[in-house]
Amino acid sequence: MSLKLPEFIKWRYDLYASEHVDLYGSISFYLKQKVSRMIRMRHPKIVYIYANKRNVGDYISFLGIKDTIKLEGVELFCSPMWTKQLRKSLSKIKANNPNCLIVIGGGGLIQPVFEPFWDVIMASELPYVFFGIGINKMPGRPEMAAEYISKILDKAQLCGVRDKYTQDNIQKLTDKEVYMGICPSVNFVHQHYWNEQINTQGELLHMFHPSDVRLAGADLDKIKAAIRYVANKLGLRYGEHNNMTANHEEMLTRVSKARLVVSSRLHGCIMSFAMGVPYIPLYCDEKIKSFNASHTGIQGLSPLIFHDQQEALLAIENALTQTDNYKAVITDKTEQNLRFSKKIKALLR
Repeated sequence: MSLKLPEFIKWRYDLYASEHVDLYGSISFYLKQKVSRMIRMRHPKIVYIYANKRNVGDYISFLGIKDTIKLEGVELFCSPMWTKQLRKSLSKIKANNPNCLIVIGGGGLIQPVFEPFWDVIMASELPYVFFGIGINKMPGRPEMAAEYISKILDKAQLCGVRDKYTQDNIQKLTDKEVYMGICPSVNFVHQHYWNEQINTQGELLHMFHPSDVRLAGADLDKIKAAIRYVANKLGLRYGEHNNMTANHEEMLTRVSKARLVVSSRLHGCIMSFAMGVPYIPLYCDEKIKSFNASHTGIQGLSPLIFHDQQEALLAIENALTQTDNYKAVITDKTEQNLRFSKKIKALLR
């Protein structure tokens, strides 16, 4: 059960404390994590670090990594407000086991906003690997310098990334082998939410982040209107979500029951693919394009096409004729991730 703050406390937390204490959207999760860290840090063997509990994609990527490694461990976070706590936690962990292995991922962690996190990781001198991370190349946003990426690679024990675009860009910076595999969230989602039978009466689910759409030069209101028009035309319910919630199970269940997903969010595409739910990728950034080029072969569209209602109708009708659920491809990709996780486990001391 997820306990939430009463409204009369929540607004005070949001105003005065949210920049200093992250409750991850759930008091019960916060307390459980705090107690778990205290216990597991006494004899640490493995540490899992991911970005954000409230970003469903980040959290299910971590769950996928843990599922493949099959070991419980200390859970830490790499959000900017967590930098001080991360440094303190790693110091305690190192004192108890200087060989404790840090497993980082997934998420788009190769971007400048995460440099303070990587500084702490490298300064800790604990061995680390990364699994399922990627470069987030997005319009109007800075990229991490090649020299800095080289430093990260030099100190890493193993390097695992989520798409070919990331692999191509960092492989030239190191002599180490860079493993490219599907986002580890697919291992978790496919195991627990696979659909043998699509819900023909499900909703037409639109997943987006407003800033991504805007930076791509598209009009979100026009896109929403077009998808609503198509939903009405086809006798489906229109629904929308930004993939930001502390309740990942609710989000996964909703996607699993959709008739079709139209997504400009990476993990909207990834969840749909892992479940066998038809989807249309809207290419607002490089990471969605690279995920599909690297793993699915599904052709995405410019979000500008969805400014036109008839074009949107044609695209969605075409997607609904898709009969291949990619089960064989998903099985092969998840098995590759399991083989990479065995290499990670071999590093444990």
